[in-house]
Amino acid sequence: SIEVGADLEIIFGLEYMYLKEINEVANIDELSQVLAQVLERFTESAFNVQNVRNKDIIFKAMNYIRENYSRDINLDEVASEVGLNPSYFSKLFKEEMEISYSDYLNKVRIEASKKLLNKDIPLVEVAQQVGFNDQSYFSKVFKKFEGVSPGKWKKGIRENLK
Repeated sequence: SIEVGADLEIIFGLEYMYLKEINEVANIDELSQVLAQVLERFTESAFNVQNVRNKDIIFKAMNYIRENYSRDINLDEVASEVGLNPSYFSKLFKEEMEISYSDYLNKVRIEASKKLLNKDIPLVEVAQQVGFNDQSYFSKVFKKFEGVSPGKWKKGIRENLK
């Protein structure tokens, strides 16, 4: 991932996070699920930024989003963090990443929520912990990205672990 341009801090952060998760695995089915997520995240981090012209700005924005997704962050805040006008930052992010700022933020939040859904935490609490103030909006966004509701996703995971 690093060789093709992925951000070193992101890769090492992912590595640490997933090593911890792998150490907590209880069975082979759970391990295969975690390893599939690891592969997807490392591949995504490499290919999403491989052709980005403004890597420094985009990396800084991506890092800021990943570190602060659980708060109520907005486009103005992230644009300010990277030193750009919000409308220009929004346009640049969309052009470079081929995903809007808000979709990227929601994607990061949904990925984080999937880790929490593996635990026995109520949906309303999962939504709040990943930065959604409204559980129904969380469910709507989750379904947009995953194709199923968080409840069905959680149920499917539990059935696969049996």
